[in-house]
Amino acid sequence: MILLNPREYAKIISEINTNYDMYEDKRIAVHLSYGIDNRAYAYIFENKWFNEYRFVARDELEEV
Repeated sequence: MILLNPREYAKIISEINTNYDMYEDKRIAVHLSYGIDNRAYAYIFENKWFNEYRFVARDELEEV
């Protein structure tokens, strides 16, 4: 499990909740987004149910 900065956590949770239909049937999911540092990340999380997620990793993506 990883802990995110509170601002980053709020941003990513909001994005996941907004697009929850993409993750609804997935137990483990990946959300691609920019962090608060303006870098691209893949947020890997366990989907318990709507608004209940456990982040297990955050991997920085390479710019292409």
